[in-house]
Amino acid sequence: MVNGQASAWVGYSEDLQGGIRYIPELMVSHPLAEESYIDGDISLNAYIFDNDNDLKLYRLWARYATSQLEVRLGLQKINFGPAKILRSLMWFDQVDVRDPLGLTDGVYALLGRYYFLNNANIWVWGLYGNDELKGLETFKTDEDRLEFGGRFQHPVPGGEIAFSFHRRYLDLNDLKRKMAPRPELAEGSENRFGLDGNWDVGVGLWFEAVAGKINRKESLWQEFLTVGTDYTFAVGPGIHTLFEHFIESSGPEVFDQENVNRFSALSVDFSVTLLESVNAIWYYGWKKERFYTFVDWQRTYDKWMINFSLFSNMEDEAGLYGGTGFLCMLTYNH
Repeated sequence: MVNGQASAWVGYSEDLQGGIRYIPELMVSHPLAEESYIDGDISLNAYIFDNDNDLKLYRLWARYATSQLEVRLGLQKINFGPAKILRSLMWFDQVDVRDPLGLTDGVYALLGRYYFLNNANIWVWGLYGNDELKGLETFKTDEDRLEFGGRFQHPVPGGEIAFSFHRRYLDLNDLKRKMAPRPELAEGSENRFGLDGNWDVGVGLWFEAVAGKINRKESLWQEFLTVGTDYTFAVGPGIHTLFEHFIESSGPEVFDQENVNRFSALSVDFSVTLLESVNAIWYYGWKKERFYTFVDWQRTYDKWMINFSLFSNMEDEAGLYGGTGFLCMLTYNH
């Protein structure tokens, strides 16, 4: 099956900017024995953004799957955790809730997942050859060393709870550059631990807690915590509200919060008509005592999607939603 997604956008933030993107995708599938099959996906990311243009692999993976088992190898998307906006468990992806396309670079990995009959599941992964920063990472990974980990998720009354672990070796040159005043941290590895849970008790409740230890003569701990809740008010077509609070900190000891950043986010979304919806997100940075606003209007057809976004005071290295301005995007799926 051959699919594709073409998008074009124009926006203004300090100056006028625009771009086009095309992601062609080829998916193949072949049945094997009863309740098992193999399939694969290859897609490219071709874009022109202002004076920047590139053509690169977006996805390239093959998978063997049964009703309870999945093994996938190649350039793929790996993400998990219940948080929606301020994600502590953003370990391997860069999905931005503001992006209507939900795009993210993949990672080269071998991923295995097994689903038990009681809805528990276990993940095991190994990553290799990924030299760019992933998710919330501060330091790059040594692309010539294997990184590995896993996740176990189990149902509990009213919801689910999960534990995740990941180990990786850090890029020596990147560490030296970023930790120059502290040479005792000039090389090392990282062990990352995550605990998350979500419940439906009339309102949705969830949390994600992460602690990562960089090992060397003097340890460096990084901690992330997200707590969130959501509720849909039965007004008209329904108004969905979501709130999340996020804390990141670092220090020589676990939970010793020497450097702390806190952010909160409130999201409100609702359908205007069967084809139109509005999503508004207000962020608050507690350290700078500053509000950030994002509002998106979306109209969806069978193959077309139109988005018009307004944003203010945003900080975004990608440039699409940085500063104060607007963005209009037209997307076609075939």
